Amino acid sequence: MVGVCGGYTTFSAFSLQTVSMLQVGDVGRASLNVLASVGSCLIATWAGFALAAALSR
Repeated sequence: MVGVCGGYTTFSAFSLQTVSMLQVGDVGRASLNVLASVGSCLIATWAGFALAAALSR
């Protein structure tokens, strides 16, 4: 699923993939998808803040 609304369509694709995995009973992969996606997002956000703080010194 590719769209023109950036983050909204990315989140929609993430949600669709996760729900599709759950519908076929693949709870493990769905859980891993959620944990990896949210975890990597939080790590990237933290890294961005750390980089900005380092560059502003």
